Amino acid sequence: MRLADELERHADRVLAFGDDGRSWHYGAALELGEAFRHEGLARRLVLCLCGNDAASLLGYLALLRAGGIPALLSPTLPPDALRELVSAYRPAYLWLPAARRDEFPTTRVVATFEGHVLLADPGAPDLPLHDDLALLLSTSGSTGSPVFVRQSARNVDSNAEAIGAYLGITPDERPITTLPLSYTYGLSIVHSHVRHGCTIALTDRSFFDRGFWEFIRSSGATSLGGVPYHYEMLAKLRFWRMTLPGLRTLTQAGGRMEPSRAREIATECAARGIAYYTMYGQAEATARMAYLPPERAIDKAGSIGGPIPGGVLWLEDDDGQPIDTPEVAGELVYRGDNVTLGYARGHADLARGDDNHGVLRTGDVAQRDADGDYTIVGRRKRFLKLFGHRTNLQDLDDALTREGHEAACGGSDDHLRVYLAGQDADGARAIKDAVVARLRVHPSAVAVVGVDALPRSDAGKVRYGLLDSLDGKVLA
Repeated sequence: MRLADELERHADRVLAFGDDGRSWHYGAALELGEAFRHEGLARRLVLCLCGNDAASLLGYLALLRAGGIPALLSPTLPPDALRELVSAYRPAYLWLPAARRDEFPTTRVVATFEGHVLLADPGAPDLPLHDDLALLLSTSGSTGSPVFVRQSARNVDSNAEAIGAYLGITPDERPITTLPLSYTYGLSIVHSHVRHGCTIALTDRSFFDRGFWEFIRSSGATSLGGVPYHYEMLAKLRFWRMTLPGLRTLTQAGGRMEPSRAREIATECAARGIAYYTMYGQAEATARMAYLPPERAIDKAGSIGGPIPGGVLWLEDDDGQPIDTPEVAGELVYRGDNVTLGYARGHADLARGDDNHGVLRTGDVAQRDADGDYTIVGRRKRFLKLFGHRTNLQDLDDALTREGHEAACGGSDDHLRVYLAGQDADGARAIKDAVVARLRVHPSAVAVVGVDALPRSDAGKVRYGLLDSLDGKVLA
């Protein structure tokens, strides 16, 4: 992987600056990588619990340098879920906080660094791994699903290069960590900046922690990335009143943002000379497939723009035929070197080759305008039929968000369920009446369910697959 070789080229540069005032050079990751290499990690699977801390960042880069195959997981993964993954994948090593060492009493400690330990499992089988396999990234955040995306060195390198090109990343950029390292968007920020020898402002503080904003100033952070949920929080925090002189780039990915919110952000950024990029991606494409440049961010608010350098996008109808007519919806399909090898659901899949052959059917429904820019209008699996009428659940989510509700829609054909956080019965009835009127369906087709909170990933994205299993109360 070319990315791992960059550690040597940038050995004298500062890799990370922590919110405790400490710093680490690229050379430290190189040294740790050599230590890992001596432990025999080359072409062995390593499950890693990775947070936004020095041990996680340097440990991950060191594993790549040593030729190991990291499988990145959230540090909040419950013990039972972690043990199930170990059983499913039989890793030879684990890289995790020392506080969790006792969860694996039959392993032995072979290396330590910054409060993390490298555990070797003497009973782990020498499982076959495909030559192209370089990285496993979970599709589930902190839920513990055994499904990983299999990524190759070519996937990682090509996507890091493309992202660096369209963002214009130079060595003086300094991104701040707002997203987990184990999440595809957060990891892509690391990859694209490490490639250029940048310094990463490293913190696990949230936006609601005053220390985060103090650190963004003291570290000289130049860019901040977030999913739509983060930008909703920024609005509540009166972000545009803050004085952040070093900030010059904002990026958004991780889900569709309401166009009015995107336009508001783009307008505020333009007034302050900040470059705002809307981006689109999936773990199945390593990270990103499309972007909307800042000069079109206001006029094309809500659009994901066009393909990244080296990529190709098109639309297909339900029969798999290309759609050439503008403003006609179809499934978004992508081709590029960053399309990953496929999924893994257990250790046997790690010997598989390339299932995708460079083409990804995204599962997203989009439209292309006359300029060639794409706009996501929904998910193929987030449509249902109410008495024969096709209903876009994303449109309903967006409408409820505009009205100030924290809500997400699920259910099945003829049975729409609106999951609502923080509402009483009177408010729920008003919402049901509005949805029924909007969709022009019989009230029996709609139920409003009160829940304590919507299920979200570590990155703040709603986990739609968990909605219908929530323990909620029907309010209307």
